[in-house]
Amino acid sequence: MPGRRLPPGMPAPDPEKVLALLRDPDVENQEVASATGVAREEVARAARMVVALAEARPEEAATLPGVLAAAVARAALQGSRGEILAALAAHPDREVGKEARRGLHVLKSRGVAVPEPARPPPTRRAEEPAPEPEPPCYASTVDGQGERAIWISRTVPGKGVEVAQAVISDVAGLLELQVALLGRKEFRGFARDLTEKGRAMGIAEIDRQEARSLVAWARALADSSGRRLPAGTDVWLGRLGPAPPPPDLAARFPPLPDEEEGEALAASARLHDLPMLRGWLADEEVLKALARRLDEIMVSPLYLDERQRAEQAARAVAETVEGWLDGPRRSRLASRLFAVAAQLERGGEADPARWAAAAARALAAGTPATRIPFARLLVEKALPAPSAAAAPTDETGGSLIVAPR
Repeated sequence: MPGRRLPPGMPAPDPEKVLALLRDPDVENQEVASATGVAREEVARAARMVVALAEARPEEAATLPGVLAAAVARAALQGSRGEILAALAAHPDREVGKEARRGLHVLKSRGVAVPEPARPPPTRRAEEPAPEPEPPCYASTVDGQGERAIWISRTVPGKGVEVAQAVISDVAGLLELQVALLGRKEFRGFARDLTEKGRAMGIAEIDRQEARSLVAWARALADSSGRRLPAGTDVWLGRLGPAPPPPDLAARFPPLPDEEEGEALAASARLHDLPMLRGWLADEEVLKALARRLDEIMVSPLYLDERQRAEQAARAVAETVEGWLDGPRRSRLASRLFAVAAQLERGGEADPARWAAAAARALAAGTPATRIPFARLLVEKALPAPSAAAAPTDETGGSLIVAPR
């Protein structure tokens, strides 16, 4: 039987008219598709539902285009299929939802038990742009006094980048805190200058959480040391929120295999060649006392020749190194060297990081200070270089007195 043609472009918003077309076997699916502006496949799906309404699935009806879903809603009302109407109540087309809820009301007034209508999904807001990543944080390495600088930055929406510079000490805690607000371009220039000009200080990017934990730890240490906090410290820390405890750097650098550990420890003397560690020395009072003792040895008539004087001088240096590095100083120096190792690792200096960690482990383990090249040089490099003939040596063959650097 030839299909009855619809007038081209015929508007079909009326659900009853669309339903009649879907039920009419003389109207081809393509004609309905052309008239309603939906795909032929969708028309075929809707036609199957209204013809076999008893078998139609509510979840499938809910996925039909609006003009077809409204027609199916009319069919569901006529066939008392409340579950289909309940599913269509949440259709994204508001007119379909209204049609379905009206049908549910009609069925309910007739005494038909109907399910609760599905809730329409919440209106989706236009997707907000993804937040920009937080700007980086930086830290210098620890100096010979246990002090370092930390730079913590954070975005302030609509204003720029807040940068806080904190100077912390492993003895006194939080020493200084300065906070400034920079524009984004200004911050990029600041970060570039900081890393380029701060290489001698070992400045490198640091994990934000670790930076926060170091400053929070220093703030707590300042309380225990009785040091007055910089103005605004607690307000600024409050804006950052709770900080995790500082990482266990000793666990981060476990011992190497024996042979490698020995090699790394022997190489720790080379750490003094790094600009960031050249200024590391034993306490000034200790060095002055050693210098006076060495002067006395050089002029004392108790020694018969230069060799005896050199041997006695070497003994004085060794005793000074061991005496100075008592338990608390050993612990503090080991902690500083682990921090140095972490900073060197951040800067891509893998070998020096291994040397620093090996020296830290040796100090923590109680190895004699004279057998830890890095520790020994904290005293020796402050002394004037003796002549090659008179320079005493230790049992490993290394000089106990070296030229100042």
